[in-house]
Amino acid sequence: MPLIACGLLSLLTGCGGALPDDPPDNSGSNTNNPPPPPDNGGDLAPASIGNNTIHGTFLDPHDHVSTVHFHITTVGGATGNYTYEEENLPTNTGTYTWTKTGPNTAAIDTSNNGTLTFTYTARQSGTYEYVRPGYTETGTFTTDN
Repeated sequence: MPLIACGLLSLLTGCGGALPDDPPDNSGSNTNNPPPPPDNGGDLAPASIGNNTIHGTFLDPHDHVSTVHFHITTVGGATGNYTYEEENLPTNTGTYTWTKTGPNTAAIDTSNNGTLTFTYTARQSGTYEYVRPGYTETGTFTTDN
């Protein structure tokens, strides 16, 4: 009779598994998975770009064939200081303000270079546009964080 009760109990609760209300097993048996990204409420664009580096790539406006790379390193939060470095150009520094303009869009306004508008297509990447009088640049970007 005890064997029948044990078999019935196994049918009702499953074979040695946790009950549905038990907490998940966090014993660390699967250490290859990175931690989940910060929760932006489903948004891809972050509220701040501080303490990060933006890596950009665009088509050279002079020969329309070569690819140009730049990066903007930020120190701060939604505002702070930046360093802009681009191939074959002197380093540019100043202050920035980051504005999240939508769930997947944001802009960085720099004190020297104007405003770059970002459209996130993934958590740390997407496309950007830079516009100043007589010049429009579009490209792709990634961020370190």
